Amino acid sequence: MEHTLKKTSFMVLAGLLLACIAIFTPAAASPAGYQIYSSPTGASVNVDGFWYDTTPATFDNIGTGWHTVQVYMDGYQTFSETDYLTDGTLVVNANLVKNSPTPGYLDIKSEPSGGAVYVDGSYYGNAPMVIGNLWPGTHNLVVKKPGYYDVTDTFPITTGSTWYYNAVFNPYPAKPEYGSLQIDSNPGGASVYLDNAYKGNTPAFPDVMYITQLSPGTYNLRIVTQDYQPYTMSALVQAGIVNDIHAALVPVVAGPARDTTGQILIYSSPSGANIYLDNAYKGITPLTLPNIPEGSHTVTLRMNGYQDLVKPVNVVGGSTVDGSGTLSYGSQANQASSGPQPTKSAAGWIPVIIAVGICGALFLVRKEA
Repeated sequence: MEHTLKKTSFMVLAGLLLACIAIFTPAAASPAGYQIYSSPTGASVNVDGFWYDTTPATFDNIGTGWHTVQVYMDGYQTFSETDYLTDGTLVVNANLVKNSPTPGYLDIKSEPSGGAVYVDGSYYGNAPMVIGNLWPGTHNLVVKKPGYYDVTDTFPITTGSTWYYNAVFNPYPAKPEYGSLQIDSNPGGASVYLDNAYKGNTPAFPDVMYITQLSPGTYNLRIVTQDYQPYTMSALVQAGIVNDIHAALVPVVAGPARDTTGQILIYSSPSGANIYLDNAYKGITPLTLPNIPEGSHTVTLRMNGYQDLVKPVNVVGGSTVDGSGTLSYGSQANQASSGPQPTKSAAGWIPVIIAVGICGALFLVRKEA
């Protein structure tokens, strides 16, 4: 009898140890993926404006190449990082920084007009325009237009101030070494890849996306968005030529079960407005919100120094609806309520339960000895 009890106790102990190993041993790396954490946790995160989740988040099979991660949380500066992914999982820790209660603005023009404006790597729209919700400090600026060299610079923002900037383009020489792509898609808000490198998202009509300073040659172009088939083609780039590409995206063929989610494409003027969907914070404009349950929703756009813009939208499964709008200057309306706080997972109790079980098994072994 005693021998049987000892054998049983040892089996229990061995089983618990194996369970510990199975739980705490890292899973095998997935090809070209991300594991994204944030502090505070529970932030909205997207990869290439296409894959979305809430931190902590895992994105598998993203694909090798250049990718951009953006992490948003109400009251914090947007975290952005661009990485080159190979095989394996890259871990990103986004330590979010609280935003200033009175951020500043960038009022930008370009000569010629229509330059595509990128601040800190994020596309905001085409000049002339105003970009708000910029935190105090130094920001990186890139302005693009086909036929001209990119304008790259930095600019300072102080609390509640507006920085005025005029981007004057320098044209290519008579015998240029570069060509350009000019891209639009229907619907807008689609993620654009050139030779597997993420280049940004197509804007809302009638704006277009520019990919400039490209060496002559043939490039693989891929444009993707939720609920639509990928658009792929070989894009020819010729020195001094702007290749104009219009991507008419084809909806995915409906399966046996009807698609009950859609997308909301949201731009704003000024750009950089905070987005709340049904009072839950989602990020800053421009942004495409995917996998939204069909039906009636409310989009609220908020920016310091402007009146809240509240816009009802009706989402139809398998399609994209426009939630864009223009904010009016003036006193701010009531703040939207914060989204639900992240709940603790029951998985957090697993180590405790295992530890108690191991202690119990050791006690039985010692007692029987």
